[in-house]
Amino acid sequence: MLDFHPFVVGFAVALLSVSVLFDILAIATDRPHLQTVGWWNLFLGFFAALFAVITGLYAKNSAIFTDGVHTVLGYHQYLGIITAGIFTVLFIWRSSMNREIRQKWRILYLTVAIIGTITLLTTGFLGGQMVFEHGANVREVKELQQKIEQLQKSDDARMKDQEPKVKSQKNSP
Repeated sequence: MLDFHPFVVGFAVALLSVSVLFDILAIATDRPHLQTVGWWNLFLGFFAALFAVITGLYAKNSAIFTDGVHTVLGYHQYLGIITAGIFTVLFIWRSSMNREIRQKWRILYLTVAIIGTITLLTTGFLGGQMVFEHGANVREVKELQQKIEQLQKSDDARMKDQEPKVKSQKNSP
Protein backbone atom coordinates (compact mmCIF):
# COMPACT_ATOMS: atom_id res chain seq x y z
CA MET A 1 0.00 0.00 0.00
CA LEU A 2 1.30 3.44 -0.93
CA ASP A 3 2.06 5.73 2.02
CA PHE A 4 1.31 9.38 1.19
CA HIS A 5 2.42 10.80 4.55
CA PRO A 6 6.10 11.41 3.67
CA PHE A 7 5.02 13.16 0.47
CA VAL A 8 2.32 15.37 1.98
CA VAL A 9 4.15 16.34 5.15
CA GLY A 10 6.86 18.15 3.21
CA PHE A 11 4.29 20.51 1.73
CA ALA A 12 2.75 21.23 5.12
CA VAL A 13 6.12 21.99 6.74
CA ALA A 14 7.27 24.21 3.88
CA LEU A 15 4.03 26.13 3.39
CA LEU A 16 3.32 26.78 7.07
CA SER A 17 6.91 27.79 7.83
CA VAL A 18 7.02 30.14 4.84
CA SER A 19 3.66 31.57 5.88
CA VAL A 20 5.03 32.62 9.25
CA LEU A 21 8.22 33.94 7.65
CA PHE A 22 6.25 36.17 5.24
CA ASP A 23 4.03 37.43 8.06
CA ILE A 24 7.09 38.39 10.09
CA LEU A 25 8.65 40.09 7.05
CA ALA A 26 5.39 41.92 6.28
CA ILE A 27 5.22 43.37 9.76
CA ALA A 28 8.95 44.04 10.13
CA THR A 29 9.22 45.84 6.75
CA ASP A 30 5.71 47.35 6.75
CA ARG A 31 4.90 45.76 3.39
CA PRO A 32 1.28 44.63 3.52
CA HIS A 33 1.50 42.70 0.23
CA LEU A 34 3.76 40.21 2.02
CA GLN A 35 0.83 39.42 4.34
CA THR A 36 -1.06 38.30 1.24
CA VAL A 37 1.76 35.89 0.43
CA GLY A 38 1.72 34.73 4.06
CA TRP A 39 -2.05 34.20 3.88
CA TRP A 40 -1.93 32.02 0.77
CA ASN A 41 0.86 29.91 2.23
CA LEU A 42 -1.18 29.53 5.43
CA PHE A 43 -4.27 28.63 3.37
CA LEU A 44 -2.49 25.92 1.38
CA GLY A 45 -0.40 24.80 4.37
CA PHE A 46 -3.51 24.41 6.52
CA PHE A 47 -5.02 21.89 4.10
CA ALA A 48 -1.68 20.16 3.60
CA ALA A 49 -1.35 19.84 7.39
CA LEU A 50 -4.81 18.32 7.72
CA PHE A 51 -3.98 15.84 4.98
CA ALA A 52 -0.62 15.13 6.69
CA VAL A 53 -2.37 14.32 9.97
CA ILE A 54 -4.90 12.06 8.23
CA THR A 55 -2.23 10.24 6.21
CA GLY A 56 0.00 10.02 9.30
CA LEU A 57 -2.73 8.35 11.33
CA TYR A 58 -3.39 5.97 8.46
CA ALA A 59 0.34 5.23 8.06
CA LYS A 60 0.60 4.48 11.77
CA ASN A 61 -1.91 1.66 11.39
CA SER A 62 -0.17 0.09 8.40
CA ALA A 63 3.47 0.98 9.07
CA ILE A 64 6.35 -1.32 9.78
CA PHE A 65 7.94 -0.48 13.12
CA THR A 66 11.09 -1.67 14.75
CA ASP A 67 11.64 -1.96 18.49
CA GLY A 68 12.07 1.33 20.34
CA VAL A 69 10.16 3.53 17.90
CA HIS A 70 6.85 3.61 19.80
CA THR A 71 7.86 6.33 22.27
CA VAL A 72 9.07 8.61 19.47
CA LEU A 73 5.91 7.82 17.49
CA GLY A 74 3.76 8.86 20.45
CA TYR A 75 5.48 12.23 20.74
CA HIS A 76 5.40 12.71 16.95
CA GLN A 77 1.67 11.97 16.79
CA TYR A 78 0.86 14.14 19.83
CA LEU A 79 2.85 17.13 18.55
CA GLY A 80 1.48 16.68 15.04
CA ILE A 81 -2.08 16.99 16.29
CA ILE A 82 -1.18 19.98 18.50
CA THR A 83 0.57 21.65 15.58
CA ALA A 84 -2.45 21.10 13.32
CA GLY A 85 -4.62 22.59 16.07
CA ILE A 86 -2.41 25.68 16.40
CA PHE A 87 -2.43 26.33 12.66
CA THR A 88 -6.19 25.67 12.53
CA VAL A 89 -6.66 28.43 15.11
CA LEU A 90 -4.39 30.73 13.09
CA PHE A 91 -6.25 29.89 9.87
CA ILE A 92 -9.67 30.61 11.40
CA TRP A 93 -8.36 33.72 13.16
CA ARG A 94 -6.77 35.05 9.98
CA SER A 95 -9.90 34.25 7.96
CA SER A 96 -12.01 36.23 10.42
CA MET A 97 -9.70 39.25 9.93
CA ASN A 98 -10.13 39.25 6.14
CA ARG A 99 -6.69 37.66 5.73
CA GLU A 100 -4.86 40.55 7.38
CA ILE A 101 -3.13 40.62 10.74
CA ARG A 102 -4.58 43.67 12.44
CA GLN A 103 -2.27 46.00 14.31
CA LYS A 104 -3.66 45.27 17.78
CA TRP A 105 -3.30 41.49 17.33
CA ARG A 106 0.13 41.34 15.64
CA ILE A 107 2.25 40.42 18.65
CA LEU A 108 -0.17 37.76 19.88
CA TYR A 109 -0.70 36.36 16.37
CA LEU A 110 3.03 36.14 15.65
CA THR A 111 3.71 34.61 19.08
CA VAL A 112 1.20 31.84 18.41
CA ALA A 113 2.56 31.43 14.86
CA ILE A 114 6.14 31.10 16.11
CA ILE A 115 5.07 28.56 18.74
CA GLY A 116 3.26 26.68 15.98
CA THR A 117 6.39 26.74 13.83
CA ILE A 118 8.49 25.39 16.70
CA THR A 119 6.05 22.52 17.25
CA LEU A 120 5.92 21.95 13.48
CA LEU A 121 9.70 21.66 13.18
CA THR A 122 9.93 19.50 16.31
CA THR A 123 7.29 17.17 14.88
CA GLY A 124 9.25 16.95 11.65
CA PHE A 125 12.45 16.21 13.57
CA LEU A 126 10.73 13.36 15.43
CA GLY A 127 9.37 11.99 12.15
CA GLY A 128 12.87 11.99 10.70
CA GLN A 129 14.22 10.37 13.84
CA MET A 130 11.69 7.55 13.50
CA VAL A 131 12.76 6.84 9.92
CA PHE A 132 16.49 7.48 10.01
CA GLU A 133 17.35 6.26 13.51
CA HIS A 134 14.71 3.59 14.09
CA GLY A 135 13.94 2.50 10.52
CA ALA A 136 10.19 3.07 10.92
CA ASN A 137 8.29 1.90 7.86
CA VAL A 138 11.49 0.74 6.16
CA ARG A 139 10.70 -2.76 4.95
CA GLU A 140 14.32 -3.93 4.72
CA VAL A 141 14.93 -3.01 8.37
CA LYS A 142 11.93 -5.05 9.48
CA GLU A 143 13.10 -8.04 7.45
CA LEU A 144 16.55 -7.80 9.02
CA GLN A 145 15.03 -7.53 12.48
CA GLN A 146 12.94 -10.66 11.86
CA LYS A 147 16.04 -12.57 10.68
CA ILE A 148 17.96 -11.48 13.78
CA GLU A 149 15.10 -12.64 16.01
CA GLN A 150 15.04 -16.03 14.24
CA LEU A 151 18.79 -16.41 14.69
CA GLN A 152 18.51 -15.48 18.38
CA LYS A 153 15.74 -18.04 18.88
CA SER A 154 17.69 -20.78 17.14
CA ASP A 155 20.80 -19.82 19.11
CA ASP A 156 18.81 -19.93 22.38
CA ALA A 157 17.39 -23.34 21.43
CA ARG A 158 20.87 -24.66 20.61
CA MET A 159 22.18 -23.38 23.96
CA LYS A 160 19.35 -25.16 25.80
CA ASP A 161 20.10 -28.39 23.96
CA GLN A 162 23.76 -28.19 24.98
CA GLU A 163 23.03 -27.32 28.62
CA PRO A 164 22.02 -30.84 29.79
CA LYS A 165 24.98 -32.42 28.00
CA VAL A 166 27.39 -30.20 29.90
CA LYS A 167 25.79 -31.12 33.24
CA SER A 168 25.81 -34.82 32.48
CA GLN A 169 29.48 -34.67 31.47
CA LYS A 170 30.40 -33.02 34.78
CA ASN A 171 28.69 -35.83 36.74
CA SER A 172 30.58 -38.57 34.86
CA PRO A 173 33.70 -40.08 36.57
